[in-house]
Amino acid sequence: MTRTFLHSFDPPASSLVTGATVDLDVSEIEDAGIREVLQTPGAAYGAWSILHALLTQPAGTPFILREPLGQAREVKVALFGLFGRFVARAYLERYFNLSICAHRGSRIIDLECRRQVKVTRLFRGDLPDWIACASDLSSLTVAEAKGCHDNGGPAKALNRAWAQAGRIDITAGGSKVTVKRIAIATRWGMAAPSPTEAHLSVRDPVDEGEPIKPEEKDALFIGLLRLHIANLINSLGHAELASALRGLTHQPFARRLQGDLQRTRSLLDAVPVREVEKATAMGGLIGGIVTRAGPARRRHRRRARRSAGARSPQPPASLRRHRAISSVPLSTRSCKPFVPA
Repeated sequence: MTRTFLHSFDPPASSLVTGATVDLDVSEIEDAGIREVLQTPGAAYGAWSILHALLTQPAGTPFILREPLGQAREVKVALFGLFGRFVARAYLERYFNLSICAHRGSRIIDLECRRQVKVTRLFRGDLPDWIACASDLSSLTVAEAKGCHDNGGPAKALNRAWAQAGRIDITAGGSKVTVKRIAIATRWGMAAPSPTEAHLSVRDPVDEGEPIKPEEKDALFIGLLRLHIANLINSLGHAELASALRGLTHQPFARRLQGDLQRTRSLLDAVPVREVEKATAMGGLIGGIVTRAGPARRRHRRRARRSAGARSPQPPASLRRHRAISSVPLSTRSCKPFVPA
């Protein structure tokens, strides 16, 4: 089900969207929400097929809610901020092909400690949501998302998002790296009361840095990819492999790094690899089933399959879809370099 937002982009000449509106499929937003919840600390379980019920009908119309999300201001701020984050991630994935996202912390983040490739805080205050890149390890991006319910539109939220996007630099060997900084602010409309129009506003200039060595560039993107995968598979029940991947970004010594790489490969080789039905181009996946109690252990999954085997030889379509969304491809080009030689 496709929905539209009134779209503004600064600078206009750089916009990847023509026309005054931008469209996103509701399922894209829900899928982005699942990935976002899995990759952040806290509850790693999400059932996000709830947006259809919140929106006015029919499909193809603006992103208009049937009624406000909550009554108290603090509830509205929390919910619009959360859903705005999901919309922004879906937008970045679809229109900028930014499928790899590492969530930054409150401290300096090492992407490759040995080569001094890191994310550095510049100013006090909240930091941007994501450091992201495309699946071909290009288009390095710092992104911040805001959701709001302001009657006057998303301009103030966009300014706040832009301020956060500028609070970090990515450096390699002490040199500032060129990044694209993106701030996204969404305001969903409501059938009643106002506001009645849904907006998605973007600010997107490139912040030029200094040239860096090819090996530093490789280290930067590989480190980003390691953190993306580690944050995702940790919530899927692969905590040891996730910890090993994160450890690779922190290791400053070349000899010890080789031992860490060997250990990480061994952990990866020990992880069960699954195939997705009718997905010939996707290759093997590692993943898991996430429940309200956390990742399901393998012996529990086997017991569940034995008890349900006579009734349901194949998992339900919704479970297969969730499992595919929540898995990590091993054979695609985007994930090959995360444990390099």
